[in-house]
Amino acid sequence: MERRIKRSSDDTVYDYNNKKKTKLLITTIKSCFENLANEIFYEIFEYLDYNDIYHGFFYLNNRFQNLLINLNIPFQINLSTISKLHFDLYNKNIFQPNKHRINILHLSNPFIIELIFSPPRLICDFIHIEKLIFEHINSKYLDKILKHLIHLPKLHTLILSPIDYILNPTIIFIQIFRLKKLKYCKLTYRIKDNKNVLPIDFDQYEQSSIEYLIINSPFRYESFQKLFIYLPKLRYLSINYLLGSNHSQIDFYPIELKDLKYVSFNLHSIHFHQFEELIKKFFHHIKVLRISTFNDSSYSHAKQWEELISSSMPNLQIFDMNNSYTSAMLRFLYLCLSGHFRSKFWKEKQWFFDHQYDCHESSNNGIFYSTNPYR
Repeated sequence: MERRIKRSSDDTVYDYNNKKKTKLLITTIKSCFENLANEIFYEIFEYLDYNDIYHGFFYLNNRFQNLLINLNIPFQINLSTISKLHFDLYNKNIFQPNKHRINILHLSNPFIIELIFSPPRLICDFIHIEKLIFEHINSKYLDKILKHLIHLPKLHTLILSPIDYILNPTIIFIQIFRLKKLKYCKLTYRIKDNKNVLPIDFDQYEQSSIEYLIINSPFRYESFQKLFIYLPKLRYLSINYLLGSNHSQIDFYPIELKDLKYVSFNLHSIHFHQFEELIKKFFHHIKVLRISTFNDSSYSHAKQWEELISSSMPNLQIFDMNNSYTSAMLRFLYLCLSGHFRSKFWKEKQWFFDHQYDCHESSNNGIFYSTNPYR
């Protein structure tokens, strides 16, 4: 019994001494950390996201509060996950006093966007913004803010994703194409009826400086002629819902886009002969072509592809095709024609394809696709 009491007493003393040493060690480390020169913290901050700097240092003591308030480095602000409560303090202590220093701004809470830019002309105060990302923004409020972006002299990257339906995408394009320094633009918007989307009216625009354009939304085939007139510096084009009509034929006149090297389309109701017209008139210089189709047999003939690539895309290095279907007729067609994509032409370019389909009797789903799109 006495031995157990003595052992318990010894353990208590050991725990006390251990905790005391740990506390002393933490105090020593904290003291050494806080004794570092301001210049060292400035160098550390250059490698950190500003949100992490704020939450990690601002409330330590007055010294760090003053350091952050007077921090003379470009700010990269990502408020995609901040709560309303935390934003009020952040907005007061950091955001508003330093808005003239922010060069990257990412906002995805529609309520916070409206709090910051109320009225919308306040965005003009962010004179050093180079990259602006608005996700889940109300479309009506977006229209109001876009009018003022022309006053941001350094803005070169714009990413927009409205939370609700867009009534008239033309309004968005009008405002975006007015931005003289813009190089990269990514748009993701929804409309109520994809099948009845109207062509974009480009008549009011000046030539744009955009080089990279990504449209993750319905876009009419008929709009291409004017689009390319206003985008002479285009290098990269991706449209995930390019919509046409299998019964319409448009006579485009050629535009030489020497800088355009990358094209990616998800095609809807665009027959091969219409797509062929696009290639011949606009895409002579491309090096990368990625296309996806659905239930369209017109893209299944290897010979027409060989002729089109040889005559109109001599610099093509990557050909990535993905044709999916849900009909028995197309399954039979690809079973018969897929072998034609193994000719000398395709072997020399090292472009290979595969055909997979659901073996279940009640299903006709299948896909014909590139397995090695790189040359």
